[in-house]
Amino acid sequence: MENIAQDYLPILMLLAVAIGLGIVLLLAAAVLAVRSPDPEKVSAYECGFDAI
Repeated sequence: MENIAQDYLPILMLLAVAIGLGIVLLLAAAVLAVRSPDPEKVSAYECGFDAI
């Protein structure tokens, strides 16, 4: 049983690093995201004319 655990240890470590990096990136995106976007940026764009 100890041999099987040693064989799978690198895979488990890589999986833990991948999951940890994913969580860190999701949290960083949530923390660094723009909270109040510019009104002109979120307005509808229609052929260069102002929206009616």
